[in-house]
Amino acid sequence: MLKISSGVDFLDEFLGGGYDTDVITTVYGPSGVGKTNLCLLCAVHVALSGKKVMFMDTEGGIAVERIKQITPRYEEVLERVLFFNPVTFVEQKELFEQIREMVYENESFGLIVVDSISMLYRLELGKNEEVYEVNSSLGRQMAYLVEIARKKKIPVLITNQVYADFDNKDKVKMVGGDLLKYGSKCLIELVKFANCRGLVLRKHRSMPEGLELKFKIVERGVEVVR
Repeated sequence: MLKISSGVDFLDEFLGGGYDTDVITTVYGPSGVGKTNLCLLCAVHVALSGKKVMFMDTEGGIAVERIKQITPRYEEVLERVLFFNPVTFVEQKELFEQIREMVYENESFGLIVVDSISMLYRLELGKNEEVYEVNSSLGRQMAYLVEIARKKKIPVLITNQVYADFDNKDKVKMVGGDLLKYGSKCLIELVKFANCRGLVLRKHRSMPEGLELKFKIVERGVEVVR
């Protein structure tokens, strides 16, 4: 299986070489736990390798300053990263149509990032009574990403939000439930601790589930906590 580097040596080792290139990898967890940082580190690595990156930011959280902290070659990175900033779920749906066309017309893309796929979806559910229609649209978006990953061998990295599991207060559930869970072949949960972050491998096709490691966010990215 082909893999791409996550941009972090210890995470590559943890994942048996990096992210699989023909599947969707979902990183989920509460706000501020490091999901966007992991996406940016991978995007920077792919961009510096010479490939283009599509980065859909639905939360308005991408800061050029953060990319500057990660690499002194930030100008080179920014030339190769295409940022998309939808502000409604309808815009997100339309952008997925464009992305699908773009990857079939251009062979230079090496990564697609969606951070996060559920932000605008949750807002749409809150104001739209047609729940089936909203879920169907999200399902089509996931189907596009699965198709791109499988046919074009372009790795897809998405982040997802969580909500409390009322049946088990020590756990959380992903927004979108089975719709997003089953479309992803790799699920990575991030958790917060008092002085660091935790990473738990919840699903993988070739690695044992339940593997854990601790890390912390630093100026140049992330570093492992032994």
